[in-house]
Order: sequence, then structure tokens, then C-alpha cells
Amino acid sequence: MASGIRTKTLVLLTTAAILGGGLLLFEQQLPNPNRSDTPIKKPLFHFQEADVVALKIIAPDYSLNLKKLATGNWVIDREKQIPAQEGTVVFLLNLLATGQRDRSLDVPTERARDYGLAPPRATVDITLKDGQQHRLHLGDTTFDGLKLYAEIDPPAAPRQKMTVTLVPLDLRNALQRPLREWERQQAAN
Repeated sequence: MASGIRTKTLVLLTTAAILGGGLLLFEQQLPNPNRSDTPIKKPLFHFQEADVVALKIIAPDYSLNLKKLATGNWVIDREKQIPAQEGTVVFLLNLLATGQRDRSLDVPTERARDYGLAPPRATVDITLKDGQQHRLHLGDTTFDGLKLYAEIDPPAAPRQKMTVTLVPLDLRNALQRPLREWERQQAAN
């Protein structure tokens, strides 16, 4: 009788060990919000929308200079100032101020063409009220079509490596729009 109890105990302990080990492996496979496997997203830039006083956009079909007046209104700065479509400008400013960069990779500069960055598909030069300048070069979409390749604040000096960063696809939508969408439409009388 004693050996029967030992056998049952041994079978129960073995079963418990197997189930416990299986449960431990299963829990390790579950996503853990505290684990740092997922890339940490960083902001595109470290400024607020209100800090921006000028934008220069070089898109495939046009080049555009936007300037913020003392009144807070945006204008297209050409031979004469044309009122800008506030919603279009605010959409872009919001993306620049709150957009998140995803992964970055260092690549040789001779591979810039592979990412659509030689020449860039669009460029945004940003001027802040404290005089700081920022630049964003946008390239092609990623292979899955969910992000854009970009170069953020590229140095002016020639270099052997460049940092290619994944940025939100909405930036392309904000920049690649017809010129008339940047101009405020006057109400018909």
C-alpha cells in the first residue's frame, strides 16, 4: 500500500511539473506591455505647433513658402502674400509637432536612392520663432505601404552614412496635394 501511494504521488508531482512548465512557457509567449521588444517611438521633432513661424515646402509639382503673420494667420509668401488655407497648414503642423518616428537605420549615403531620398520626394524646411531650423526629407513608402522613409535634420556636410527613419504615411498626404488646396478660397459674392 505504501508503494501505491508513492506511485500516485510521483505521478501527481510529475503531472504538476509538466503543467507548470507548460503554463510558464505559454505566459512567456504572451505579449507583455512592460517588455521592451517593441521599438520605442520618439517624436519627429521637439517643438510645439505654435513655435513654427515659417515653412518651405518643396513638393514634386511646386515650391511653397508659408509664413505666420503676427495675427497668427498663415500666408503663402510670393510676390504678394496670399492667405493660406488654415486647415491644410494646421494639419501639416500637427503632424510635424506630434508625429512619431519609428525605427531608424544607418545606411551608406550611396544607398539613398533605394529609399527615395536621392533626390527626396518632398522636403520641408521649418523655422521656429527662436530661429532654430529643421529639415525633413521624405522618400518612398516602405515595402508594406504603411510608413515613409525619411531623413530628419540631415547634416549639410557630406558624409558616408545617413540615418533613414520610418515616419507616418500621413506626411505624404499632407504635402503632396495640389497647390490650390494650400490657398484659401475666397467666398463667392
